[in-house]
Amino acid sequence: MKFTLAWARTFPPSESEGWTIHFIERQSRYWIAAQAGLKDQQLFEQGTVQAWQWAEPAQFIRWFTDGERRYGQALWPLASVFLPHRETTPGYGKRKVWRQGLEVAMKIKGSQGQRRVAWVKAEHPFTAISAVSEVHANHNEAQNSALRRRASAYRRRQNLYAKRVQGLQRALNVQRLIHNWVRPHWGLGKKRTPAMLMGYCDRPLSTLELLTMPGFQFITS
Repeated sequence: MKFTLAWARTFPPSESEGWTIHFIERQSRYWIAAQAGLKDQQLFEQGTVQAWQWAEPAQFIRWFTDGERRYGQALWPLASVFLPHRETTPGYGKRKVWRQGLEVAMKIKGSQGQRRVAWVKAEHPFTAISAVSEVHANHNEAQNSALRRRASAYRRRQNLYAKRVQGLQRALNVQRLIHNWVRPHWGLGKKRTPAMLMGYCDRPLSTLELLTMPGFQFITS
């Protein structure tokens, strides 16, 4: 949210330039992408394209979100396919579906603790569907809480909060590098980082090593 309490009281949240969206690989906690800006279609498209480029080579993908349909809308042009006639039946009735192996669903926050889950668009007939209990964005929600604690750019009570979108994006990039490569994650076992679980390295890296390695520009994109 942008930038002072007086500003937030004067303008609606839709005009804030401080919205943040991000994507995390659930098993490894690898933080794939983070984008800051206005909460518009462009923001969702930028983050979705970056995350999809990372995930696309995988054979099986479960793409779960927190109830915002624009994630699925941005992914649909990238990951939908037309079924050949030999793979369709009169009972199925769908020609344009997600590619094989891709499941897209979202958990909708309801009142009184009722669990609501919706699958976005039609799946490929050969794609296995997850149980309802598996559709959640809990890891992302935990990351949101941790990010608010660790990144001073989000705390308006001190002078370190982000005053420009570029500053907030820079803080996000730094936090993402430290999360993936430097700081071990308690949920992955002793002294293991998300990058280690992905097989990118065999030990936690120091910040100095990360900044001076020859391929630094490739892991920051």
